[in-house]
Amino acid sequence: MNKKEFRKELIKKRDALSLDYMKEASEKIAEHLYNLDLYRQSSNIFIFVSYKSEVDTHNIIKRALSEGKNIFIPVVDRETKTMKISRLKDFSQLSESYMGILEPRDEEIDIVDPEILDLIITPGLAFDKKGYRIGYGGGFYDKFFSSLKKKVTKLGIGFDLQYVESLPHEDYDIQIDYFLSEINLYTGGNKD
Repeated sequence: MNKKEFRKELIKKRDALSLDYMKEASEKIAEHLYNLDLYRQSSNIFIFVSYKSEVDTHNIIKRALSEGKNIFIPVVDRETKTMKISRLKDFSQLSESYMGILEPRDEEIDIVDPEILDLIITPGLAFDKKGYRIGYGGGFYDKFFSSLKKKVTKLGIGFDLQYVESLPHEDYDIQIDYFLSEINLYTGGNKD
């Protein structure tokens, strides 16, 4: 199965989850996250703002802000097909943007150097045992990961059905360090 087929199949499976299950699993994932040393010891966290049937990150973002963590979220540049990070001080700074994803309004964008990050919490449609992930096909995260000059821990989060044995991958795909689901924390293939 190629990446395009995997995407289609996984979106179908994820969309088939009940709203109750997604809510309960999202809460479990959030609780697991709050108990991880890699979250507790991180001050500067980059996290995606969930949409549709992704694990709900809205409450994670709100709690992290209330704990005094510095939160940074993606801002997509459709012209260059790249992603920058913007500091988020309050959830109310967000409004619907590209593909219906919540992003800071233009006047709220506060682009910062990603080298300050301690932790990257990344989305994906599927994650495998070697730390490879399949996203939505834009290549934004792989380009972003490859632009980093220092090693930053990359944690994928998703539902356990998104964790698979093996995924097709290319030479330019960047592995993540961990994948966190409602059931377990899995170690990826990007370990030193």
